[in-house]
Amino acid sequence: MAKIDSREVEREKLAILRVLGNVSVAVGSQIIARRLRDEYGIELSERAVRYHLGLLDEQGLSEKVSRRSGRVITAAGLEELGNARVTDKVGFVSDKSELLAYQSTFDVN
Repeated sequence: MAKIDSREVEREKLAILRVLGNVSVAVGSQIIARRLRDEYGIELSERAVRYHLGLLDEQGLSEKVSRRSGRVITAAGLEELGNARVTDKVGFVSDKSELLAYQSTFDVN
């Protein structure tokens, strides 16, 4: 059995939310899988995308419009995306400060 990396699952979830947030119509797993590959470099099968979409539906972050039409992002999903972007920015600042600390020297000469 393969070990599940929760960070990877979170990254995939956020990428799916980004795809849903960037379209104005309901989209299905086929389109989402293609856009994940083309725009984010994430290879997920349509089945895996449907699995993630089911989890997002349960969390209230996406909503199934109809079986044929696909899904749309909810207000809660948009809020989750906004929170993720803030976390990304904080992570960037943290990484940058660590890099600068690593590059600094304490040589007073």
